[in-house]
Amino acid sequence: MAGRYSLSRVNSISGRPVFFDANVLIYIFWPTGLYRWESNYSAVFGQLLRQSNELYVDFLVISEVINRIHRVEYEKYLAISGANKATLNYKAYRDSEEGERALADIYLIVETSILSCFTVVGKMFTEADILSFLKVEQLDIMDKAILSICQENSFVLCTNDRDYKSSDIDILTSNPAILNHA
Repeated sequence: MAGRYSLSRVNSISGRPVFFDANVLIYIFWPTGLYRWESNYSAVFGQLLRQSNELYVDFLVISEVINRIHRVEYEKYLAISGANKATLNYKAYRDSEEGERALADIYLIVETSILSCFTVVGKMFTEADILSFLKVEQLDIMDKAILSICQENSFVLCTNDRDYKSSDIDILTSNPAILNHA
């Protein structure tokens, strides 16, 4: 049975490699107002660094982080500017001065804060891998790719995504839906 580790038990995975999901990276590096999650995951990130755990991400997670944060910035811009999606669609925002400035800020965080602390791993997915992912299940295709990477490398997954609650991997989380899943 795969282990479930609450953030308060982070010391029990000392020395184990930890793979970070996009949601946790966003909580840590781009606060969005979900203070409890942000505070908890920032504290565990610091503890993992102090414990000398090896920290991992992959290109797909980094891409998801960039795209989701940029969408958050778009929504914030709409709220502040009084614009709406009908008057300023996402692609127009992306190509605007404000959108480009937000993207430059996001890239800077990825370069200086994420890539400096994490090792980037990758996997060449085969046709068989992809075909195995093409089943309608609780995990989306991206989550299935992350699950595969974690299984093959014996990574502990640090995530807040409850979709992983039935997954056969060790998980470090603050999400009660994962921790309390039998």
